[in-house]
Amino acid sequence: MLNNRNILCISGTEWNGNYIKAVVELMKVLSATNKILFVENAYTYKDALTGVSDKDKIDFGKALGFKNRIRTVKTDNDGSVHVLFPPLVFPVNFLPDGFLYRNLLKFNAWMLRRSVKKALKQLGMEDELINFTSFNPGMGLMTGRTFKEKVLIYHCYDEIKGAPLWLSRHGLRLEEGFMKMADAVIVTSKGLYDSKKDYCRQCFIVKNAVKVDLFKKGFNSAPDHSKKVIGYVGTVDDRSDYDLLHHLFTNMPDAEFVFVGRILSERGQNILKKYPNVKIEGPKMPEQLPPYLKTFSAGIIPFVKDDFTRGIYPMKINEYLAAGLPVVSTAFGDIADFASVVKITDDKEEFLQYVISEIADDTPEKRQARLKIAEGNTWIKRANEISDVIEQVEAGIK
Repeated sequence: MLNNRNILCISGTEWNGNYIKAVVELMKVLSATNKILFVENAYTYKDALTGVSDKDKIDFGKALGFKNRIRTVKTDNDGSVHVLFPPLVFPVNFLPDGFLYRNLLKFNAWMLRRSVKKALKQLGMEDELINFTSFNPGMGLMTGRTFKEKVLIYHCYDEIKGAPLWLSRHGLRLEEGFMKMADAVIVTSKGLYDSKKDYCRQCFIVKNAVKVDLFKKGFNSAPDHSKKVIGYVGTVDDRSDYDLLHHLFTNMPDAEFVFVGRILSERGQNILKKYPNVKIEGPKMPEQLPPYLKTFSAGIIPFVKDDFTRGIYPMKINEYLAAGLPVVSTAFGDIADFASVVKITDDKEEFLQYVISEIADDTPEKRQARLKIAEGNTWIKRANEISDVIEQVEAGIK
């Protein structure tokens, strides 16, 4: 694993949150042996005025530079991460490409670059720098190669071309430009690899993982065949196949379906509310998830198949398995790694029958086998893979 290095992570997300984030988990592991500066995704002036749901309250002292923008977070492995709250920026994604958009983007990048350089100097992290820009291609393109970094990596864990309009309007063009600039691109799925490999110098797959010690707390060694509780842990949004879900809900009236996670689609929420055997629990902190998993009879991944889902490697698949649960999924992307323990189909009737039979035929031995699969997919293992990729890329630059 990387050791005694300075790692700048310009992220497309915040450090905190009520869901597990791949880049945060990777930086936590790497922090045990390296210095990390994690730059949170900047809030806009609009965010400051109107507020942002499901995110930290804006600290205006930090946002305006009246207080130190850096806080230090201790991690579970005796490491620490320096988290930078960047300056407020102008909202630009809604604008068409043109003079105003490009100049506001340049200004936003200048503000971020100035703040990051100051932090790197303050922390003594300027030498032998690794720039690991995670799903923030706009800022990556505008600030990359300005920190005297030794290596520039783009970490891509979602498909921009299938993302919502606010992200995809400029995102695809910016991403293509950034991938050409970066020394390498690291993606989390075979679908993303196929989508990105022709736009970059070299592309590597490092898949998502699971906090096994956390989700094992939801493990029951023996299934309870007296009940049927089918669970979904994750965001309620437009990725779900609601026709398939309707088929499950109406053909398993004696079962309870529990959805735990953020609500990003009002349409999806309204559909789910129609069914008497559906329970919507809303977002929960990661530490609150194992008790839910402990009550589940099976976990489902009912995604539609489209440009966006094709690139997903869902963290929930390993989370279900770490709890020993049977898993039934649509064939939305490349999840062939799990073919031995997960039932995969796009046919709604077959999906239904798989859910019923997997619950009925579940055994302690099957639960142990699922846990063993999850135990091979830890964040420590993925951080080692990331380290190997970075060292390989650096060796090729010399």
